[in-house]
Amino acid sequence: MEGLIFALTASVFWGVNGILLRIGFEEEDVFSSTMTVVFLSSLITFMAAARDIGRAEVIPGNVLLLVTAGFISYFLGRLITYRSIPIVGSSRAYSASSTRILFSAILGVVVLGEEMNSLILSGTVLMILGLYIFTTEEINVREFYVSISSGLFFGLASMLVKKGMLESVFLSLAISTFSGFVFLGIFCALTGRFVLVRNRYILLSAATLTAGNILFYHALKVSPLIIAIPLSNLYPIITTFIGFIAIRELEGINLKTVGASVITVLGSVLISAGYPG
Repeated sequence: MEGLIFALTASVFWGVNGILLRIGFEEEDVFSSTMTVVFLSSLITFMAAARDIGRAEVIPGNVLLLVTAGFISYFLGRLITYRSIPIVGSSRAYSASSTRILFSAILGVVVLGEEMNSLILSGTVLMILGLYIFTTEEINVREFYVSISSGLFFGLASMLVKKGMLESVFLSLAISTFSGFVFLGIFCALTGRFVLVRNRYILLSAATLTAGNILFYHALKVSPLIIAIPLSNLYPIITTFIGFIAIRELEGINLKTVGASVITVLGSVLISAGYPG
């Protein structure tokens, strides 16, 4: 029961995160804002992991995997997702990022030799159908396809985190997040965007992202993957429904958008249920 609550609450925080970013990006540069969000997230996470620093066993090989995961997830994956939000909307960008479950399953089957089963196959079909419905809307379809690639990066990063997890989940998360901030900082400095923004929506989005991440790690710690992963992956539906109620015109959300989001997430739930990784 505890793990179920943690996973659902994580999904709520991540869902709200998308709405806050959508509003904040109306006034701020996406790249500087992304760097700000990841910086604050890494700072908060290191504070949460403070008691584990110095007493938790640190394995260099695992740290390297976590640093690589941070580069792939918090630099590549998050930058692609956040860049897509002002163009296709947070509901569509977050639904696209939920393909991390699909790509994790594919990588598990292809790389780790795990078995394809009926649940994974059915979920894959539903996800593809949901994503296709999005492409029939009046949106920038090319940008939507680009946003789907973030799911590949998030899925790959999940495999690396799984292999590189330290004894302290907080310290593991802090290392990955800080790694992402370093790469984002270098990128923003090279492109003249090295500015920490003070927009309240961007700052609140950093807090909701971090809260969601911490709750998700707690869910992983106290509950089976088959509970934690599907429930935490409900965030696109939450983003879509809040957007439909609060910022429908800004997001360009209609009933087709809601339906596509539900179908996509249902597909991810089926894949999660069938994926042993």
